[in-house]
Amino acid sequence: MIYAKDLLILRDGQVLSGKVLKNEFKIKTSFGDVTVNKEQIVNLYFMHPEGTGFPSADQIRTSAGDDIKGKLVQTQTISFVLASNSQTERIPRDKINALIFLESQE
Repeated sequence: MIYAKDLLILRDGQVLSGKVLKNEFKIKTSFGDVTVNKEQIVNLYFMHPEGTGFPSADQIRTSAGDDIKGKLVQTQTISFVLASNSQTERIPRDKINALIFLESQE
């Protein structure tokens, strides 16, 4: 089976390679709640826990070029299978700077 490699960038600068187990992300925007499938997401930036710095809100960039800004809901941790050892880790959202979803590789 072919899996996409995902990159998880932590606030301390560490980059982890593996696979995000969450298949969709729900974000509350000023227009209402939007659910986006992982396959449609290029990257996802998490707002700082203190609400300071960049970005000023959670932000999803889709493969269609749309930027969806708001607050991610139902996302307190991200379950991530590490490529290095196939272990599943639950990483708190306040430790994550960004997720980058790369295309499937053979």
